[in-house]
Amino acid sequence: MTINDKIPYLSTPLPEDILRFSRAGYFTKALSLIEGYLAEDIPKALRGRLELEKIRLIHLPADFPYTYTQAMALIHETIPDFTDEEFAALEDAGRIDCLFVEGEKKYFSRFFETLTATHPDIAARSYPSLTLEAARKAQFRRETMKKIMEDGGLQYHIHLRAGLQVKDEFFAPGKEMLVHLPFPKESSPTSHIRILRTSHNPTALAPVDAPSRTIAFRTTLTENAAFWVEYEYDSTIRYQKPDPDGVSPLQPDFDTDEALPHIRFTPFLRSLAEEITGNETNPLCKAEKIYDYITTHVKYSFMKEYFLLDDIPEYCAINRKGDCGVQALLFITLCRIAGIPARWQSGLSATPESIGPHDWAQFYIAPYGWLHADLSFGGSAFRAGDEERRKFYFCNLDPFRMVANTEFQAPLLPEKKGLRADPYDNQVGECEIEGVGLYTTQFEYFHQMIDIHPVPCDFPEE
Repeated sequence: MTINDKIPYLSTPLPEDILRFSRAGYFTKALSLIEGYLAEDIPKALRGRLELEKIRLIHLPADFPYTYTQAMALIHETIPDFTDEEFAALEDAGRIDCLFVEGEKKYFSRFFETLTATHPDIAARSYPSLTLEAARKAQFRRETMKKIMEDGGLQYHIHLRAGLQVKDEFFAPGKEMLVHLPFPKESSPTSHIRILRTSHNPTALAPVDAPSRTIAFRTTLTENAAFWVEYEYDSTIRYQKPDPDGVSPLQPDFDTDEALPHIRFTPFLRSLAEEITGNETNPLCKAEKIYDYITTHVKYSFMKEYFLLDDIPEYCAINRKGDCGVQALLFITLCRIAGIPARWQSGLSATPESIGPHDWAQFYIAPYGWLHADLSFGGSAFRAGDEERRKFYFCNLDPFRMVANTEFQAPLLPEKKGLRADPYDNQVGECEIEGVGLYTTQFEYFHQMIDIHPVPCDFPEE
């Protein structure tokens, strides 16, 4: 059993003494206690949890590098008149994440990115161009949405290069490297995939229907070099507006189970699902109620690594914040509790202006089949006061997507021996050297758009 196979053990409770010190931020003491437990004869599930917890506690402080003085200095680089009172108010409102590390309060590495992404006033004070950029992106999405609704769909041909490179200080010349890069799979809206060229000879290409599809390289380098793959594909969106009256009385039950450690039907989430859906019996209307709740109640926030979270959906529901994947996983879990098949989809958001990792969800309603829900894009529209765009991202997507994954926490082929940088998703790539997995801070990933253009396509009216 590899360390990645032990991820479900994260649902095992921690011993009280370890929990006490880790929650208080005394990680050195908690790690010492973990070593003591691991030296004893303990149950397999507890051993697995403690092995994973040890890794988490070692890496957790790196996600919270700033003291208060350093955090304010970072803000003052672009907003010199930002006050202590403003900082305190945002922290009290849960918009600035902090953690105690060995008795000292430290702040999240991406706290300022969250503020500029979700607070237009702070963005305008920091980088006036960000406000214009956000408005331009919103207008582009709105124009895309209108075209999809008017024409019945939209198709784009996308050609890009994606890769990663180990940072020089972590590169090990002469040692075997195993690198996985996300690669498109045949899953709506992605199709007609073609590999064009690669930086090195690939070892394996996962099947087109693999739940997490990658292209893998296994090689030994004497000099540090980037691994990349260049590919093209079509992304096709057909406008969906399913009628609740047309929903079949017979609905499937696949993709409705729990999947530890994160898709868990906890008492709180069961209660929340019941509260949201009420007396509604139509599964399409239930799913829409869940979508409406998340997009109007959960605030977007950049997150620490998912591996550092105990229960992602419950974290999102209780704290009412999260990024695209955290919101998508809450939607999936609540849908499954409500008896609606739901699954993960992720890969890239690739527009003519930008490329970046992105997560969203699918849910199944017979006879309409798999439908899409982009919670973070819907929430963004809600914050902008654009109700039409918010509603569009329930059942629909824009065509600027690359789908690599249709399952959360799916294995990679070939198997990684070392702990994955992201044990749950497959958006930017993975690397291990001599069986030791590298953390996300030890390599850099990149994306390059080479060509993107619309493809003429007839979308007959239903």
